[in-house]
Amino acid sequence: MPLSADEPIRALVAIDMMLNGNYVAPKMNGVPYLNKPPLYNWILILFFNLFRSFDEWVFRLPSVLSLIAFGGLVFHLVKRHLNNVRFAWIAAVATVTGGNLWIYSAYLGHIDITYSVVSFLQIYVLYFFSEKENWRKAFVLSYGLACVGFMMKGLPSVVFQGLSVITILLLKRSFRRIWSLEHIVSTLVFIVPIGLYIFAYSKQADISRLAKTIVVESSSRTVTDKSILESLSHLFVFPVRYLLDIMPWGLSIFILLRKDARTLIWKNSFLKTSLILFLVNITIYWLSPDYRARYVFMLTPFLLIPCLYAVYELIKSKTSQQLALAVSFLLVALPIGLFFFTNGTMNVSPVFAVVLSVLGLVGVWFIHKNVAKPSVYLLVLGLVISRLGYSHYMVPFRVETGPYQQEKIQGKEIAAITLDDGLDMYSSNVALTMNWYITVDRLKTVHTKTKDFSFDSYYLVPTEVIKDTANVDTYYTFVRRYESKPFSLVKFKHRFPEMPKKKK
Repeated sequence: MPLSADEPIRALVAIDMMLNGNYVAPKMNGVPYLNKPPLYNWILILFFNLFRSFDEWVFRLPSVLSLIAFGGLVFHLVKRHLNNVRFAWIAAVATVTGGNLWIYSAYLGHIDITYSVVSFLQIYVLYFFSEKENWRKAFVLSYGLACVGFMMKGLPSVVFQGLSVITILLLKRSFRRIWSLEHIVSTLVFIVPIGLYIFAYSKQADISRLAKTIVVESSSRTVTDKSILESLSHLFVFPVRYLLDIMPWGLSIFILLRKDARTLIWKNSFLKTSLILFLVNITIYWLSPDYRARYVFMLTPFLLIPCLYAVYELIKSKTSQQLALAVSFLLVALPIGLFFFTNGTMNVSPVFAVVLSVLGLVGVWFIHKNVAKPSVYLLVLGLVISRLGYSHYMVPFRVETGPYQQEKIQGKEIAAITLDDGLDMYSSNVALTMNWYITVDRLKTVHTKTKDFSFDSYYLVPTEVIKDTANVDTYYTFVRRYESKPFSLVKFKHRFPEMPKKKK
């Protein structure tokens, strides 16, 4: 599937670094890109070089691998703390198959899943080593991971670190440690690498602009940048939106209405601390009207683990086992019936039919061996099949009919016309997806030009700018989806038209 929405931002910044050899001061379209530090772009460059390809799957591979790592990490630590392999499996699966993450974000090349793994581990190591009273490791490792997170996404890592350190120290009744030498020295693990990067950046670009943009980028999503009405309404809307984003596993939070569930969680240090860390850190996003589901992936396990464990221990049901068995047998029979008895009219491929049948057989075996509690297994099976069905039918449909495919085709056609010549954007930017495919096919950065024009170069220009048609040779036309604005690929002959004035 073509890169879509804001996916190409990371890709364009990474390829600009590769083409121009500037790995410290990122740019996009020839303009400094200051919204995010460059670590994730370096990761993308590593993958581009490793596979010697700019294909979509290479760009998205870090997200997929991070998703697998996220589930594996949750499995490992839950097994360690609760000594229950079956529940560790449930917790891991719930982490990676929650609503938005499983259906939408898992196949996109965003920074957020990789960043979430780092941030989740950053918060967890504080708890783990504080339990062992090994405060040096707790501080050093968490500040080191906070540094890694900051170099990916900026200030959110600082907020997570500050809130989590204060919470852990208060829970351990050791708040005086915040002034201890080991804590103060540990902050150098965070400060020194970032200081070195800022020093290197200052040698190539304006450091004041970088600092200002990072602060603005983070605060633009908070209550400080929104109207009072937006902020107040978000306080009530957020819990519902968040619950929908982690469905169906989010339903487990209602177990907290039971006193025995709360007692169970409160008696276990790991479960209790996880829930408290979630509540403390989620507050920032509860107060941030510009919420996106992908911003809080790292916090969700801290909520789901205690809630699901309470469900696992307290809810018993033979009916769910019978239902799970029925569904599993149905999955074995349904695709076989669709394929062999409809003569292909349902458009079910043999491969997909076999996959569903195998899943059904696995389900029967799992329940027979009591590998997982049937009601949870039924949920997992349904989510896996839904995802496979979506990938099998909807993704190809989106590739063929979606707007990003058209932008990809147009970008490649423009690249073919201009391959060995100069090409810039005149006064305005084309869609990110189109920009990416033009850049990849030409292996040259497409700059946004406002001066230093050349009659030898091609320009992507808003058609409204062209007043004197005799002054241009037009090679290609299209409509940019944003604002439905007509664009043209042209060369100017005698003079350059006046730039349109920006609307205030």
